[in-house]
Parts: sequence; C-alpha cells; structure tokens
Amino acid sequence: MGLGLLLGLATANAVTPEAEAIRRKRVEVLLPEAMAEHGFDLWLVFTRESSRDPIAADVAGGQVVARGAFLFARTTGGFRKIAVVASYDVTPVQESGIYDEVVAYRNEGIKPHLKRIVEELSPQRIGINISRDVPTADGLTVGMRNYLEETLGPAVAAHFLSAQPLVVSFRGRRLPEEVVVLREAATYTDKIMREALSAKVITAGKTTEKDVADYLGRCTEEFGARMAFVSVVVGPSRGHGGPSERVIQPGDLVRIDFGITHRGYSTDVQRTAYVLRPGETGPPAEIQKMWETARAATDAAIAVMRPGVTGNAVDTAGRTRLIAAGYQGYPHGAGHAIGFDVHDVGPMLGPDWPERYGATVFLKLEKDQTFAVEPILYADYPPMGGEINIGLEEDVVVTAEGTDRLHPRQDELILIAPPHQEPTAGAQLLGGRPTGVYWSILKKPWHAPAAPTAWRSSKTASPARCESSGCFAIWARRRSGSCRACARTASIRPRRCCSWKGSQRGGCS
Repeated sequence: MGLGLLLGLATANAVTPEAEAIRRKRVEVLLPEAMAEHGFDLWLVFTRESSRDPIAADVAGGQVVARGAFLFARTTGGFRKIAVVASYDVTPVQESGIYDEVVAYRNEGIKPHLKRIVEELSPQRIGINISRDVPTADGLTVGMRNYLEETLGPAVAAHFLSAQPLVVSFRGRRLPEEVVVLREAATYTDKIMREALSAKVITAGKTTEKDVADYLGRCTEEFGARMAFVSVVVGPSRGHGGPSERVIQPGDLVRIDFGITHRGYSTDVQRTAYVLRPGETGPPAEIQKMWETARAATDAAIAVMRPGVTGNAVDTAGRTRLIAAGYQGYPHGAGHAIGFDVHDVGPMLGPDWPERYGATVFLKLEKDQTFAVEPILYADYPPMGGEINIGLEEDVVVTAEGTDRLHPRQDELILIAPPHQEPTAGAQLLGGRPTGVYWSILKKPWHAPAAPTAWRSSKTASPARCESSGCFAIWARRRSGSCRACARTASIRPRRCCSWKGSQRGGCS
C-alpha cells in the first residue's frame, strides 16, 4: 500500500485548497505541541528529488528538486518556520503559506544559508529524520546526513537526535475536521461492506470473491472515493490474498478486509459473514463461538485504549482474551494507525517482538490518533479445509477518556440467507396462476412449468404475483433470489412478493 503523501495525494503539486488549509493548520497547531511534548528545539527536514523524505510533503517540501531544508524552531521569540530551497523551488514553498521566511539559493548552494540559520537559532536538541523502526521518520539518507554534518560541523552534529517521537506525534494526530472526514469515510466503508455481505450481492453457488470485490469497487467509485485495497477470502486463510474466482457456497465463511481513500483519508475495516445452508437458521456452534470470542477480544483491546497507554498493552488485552478462550494468538499485531495511509504513523498495537516491531509497540497512544483495531482469531476448522480466521477490524479515534468509534459496531456475525428453493410444477402461486393487470398486458396464456426452473428476465417467463394493486414482478436476476425488477402500473411499486417465502419479508421494492 505504500506511504501516501499529505491527504492521500499522489503528488504534492495536486494539493487542493482544502488540503493546503489543513496542512497549514497542522503545522501551526500540532507541530509546536509535538515539539514541546518531546523536547525538541529544532526539527530539520532535509530532502531532495529522487530520494525525498516521506514526511516532506507534510511541510510543503514534496516538490523540491535540489536540496531543500525545512526548519521548525522553538525560540524565546516564538515558533519559527524557515525554508531554504533552490531559486526554482521557491514558488510552491511560498504559496503553501507555511513559512515565515523562504530563503533562495543559487550557485553558492544551500550550505552557507543553512549554516548561518542554525548558528543563529543555537538549538540544543535537533531532531533529524532517522529511525530504526518507523519508516516515515527515517527519510534522511546517509548521503544527506553526511552533507549536514559537513555543513554544520561536528559540534552541532553532536546535538542530532532521532525525530521519531516527534514525527509519530505530529503525523499521527488528527485535527477535528480531519476526524470528521475520516468518520465519513469509515461509515461509508462499513455500509458498503455490509451490503456486499448480503443476499443483495451474494448468491451461494454463483457469486465469486471477485464479484464481491467488484461490487465494493463500484460503490467506492460512486461515492467519489478510490479503493485503497481489497481482500475477499472464502475458505482457508490466505492473508492479504487478492480476490479469486472461487465461488461462494452454502456453509462458507466470507471475510472482507477493505479500505477506501476519501478526500485523502484512508480506512481499514474487516467484516465476516456466514452463508447459511438450506434449513440452517444460524452458524455451526464452533463458528458462533469463534465469532463471540473475536468480538470479545476486539472489545477488550478497544476498552484499554486511552492516552498514555502503550500499543503493547492494547495488544495484550486482545491477545489474552483469545488465549483464555482456548485459541492461539494471532501472528501479527492487534492493530495499527490509519489516516493519510491505510498503515500510517503511530504506535504499533502489537506484541513485544523486537525484530518485527522494534520499539514501536512501546510508543504511547495520544489523543486524536486514529487506529484500526484487529485482534484476529485464527483456528483450525477441518469442515472449511484448514485454518480459518474471523475477520473483525474496527476504526477508532483516541479521545481524552478512551476511544470513539468511527463507524457502527458489528454486533453479530452477519448471516447470508441461502438461495430460495426453485419453484416446482404445482407450486402454489396464489391460487395456482397469476392474475391481474400485468398479466393481461402480456396477453399470453399461462401454464405452470412442467419442471423446476428459474424465473428469467423476459416476458416469456411466468411472472410471480406481488400483493400490490394487481402489479406483477418479473425475476430480473435469479441469482439474487429476490425480485429485482417489477412491472409497474400507474407508477405502483409492489411492496411485498408472495411467490417465494424468502421474499415475503420485504423484497421486491
């Protein structure tokens, strides 16, 4: 999925007025707070083309060609913002509205200007973007660091510190207006996932994983967003495997891991559904137990989230609940930051696995950070061909007291009803034959089918009567198992189909 630029933009020169305003406010509000919280006098972002620092776009440095230095300093005279860039890089930096001063250099290069400014500021704690564990805080290349040391000298270089905690705090926190957009995106993500996991989209024996993914893609496009990623898995677990041509069958567990990018903010949600077999009214007992345990683990993880808690503590809460119920621990963390990217900057909600997550699991949660929480349950289940997982992932924002969900909670395992039984010869269709206005329009004699058959989307198919002022319904799509198109008389829309039991609950609308 990669690291996204500010507000999800592919290139810095595509920044919208909305994005510009939010970027300025983030620098004015969040950055001074983060620097004060973590004790930095100066934060120096030093970048150039072809190896740009991933945080550069957040400070309007995403377009620079030659070496560019972006300095943010806490001084006795207030918070100072200075940029030093090549003369042809000046315009976009000035137009960002972020900087108090933009210094242009020509043939003399950046060195004398950068040296003078740092000496004037005389900082004791200088944050530079080097990090063992956080990629977005590790944007200063070895060559550029060497150039900094050459420019500023060993005495100043001795004050260099990793800016990792500063970057995590600045990049990971959200302004109130950003939370509004992310909530809008997460709510829509949840909505279309629930639709995708319904008989509206899934017909057992016909619908494939790719069909489900295509539906999500169309809905995302209609919303004006873009699909950040999608994984639809039926049967045994296969990680982040892409959707396949596998056909969904009765008795299958369908898991969707999906996110959209809306106005630059990305979501990451997982939902799970069970496809009922004919005659079933609920999932097998073991599947229900798995679901309830996964739900409890997610609730336990979310319950401990609040400012000052480590990511490791969140993971421990979810993992402990699964293990206590007799299941193995998941082979990853219990969640991660979301925001500009699906996997954004922030504390890792994970176990103490030093060679995988390093120190990121011991970073502390801060107010206004946003996370996807996913203590996934994995278990061997032979009836489905091996190890399966219950996909449940929910997006939250950290508040002063705890968390606030960004979308509705999935309270129960989603159940997808099986296709309706095919009608057979002699089946009762309200008196044995359809009657009413629409049938008279067809002007064709009606004969009961001689053998089981699927209703077709054509005038030669026998329409099933709907209880609504003599209007008739035609099965436009058999695969949906419900009336998808209705013939209308005087703009009357049938409210209730009575030919198939499953449609009597409000299909054909």
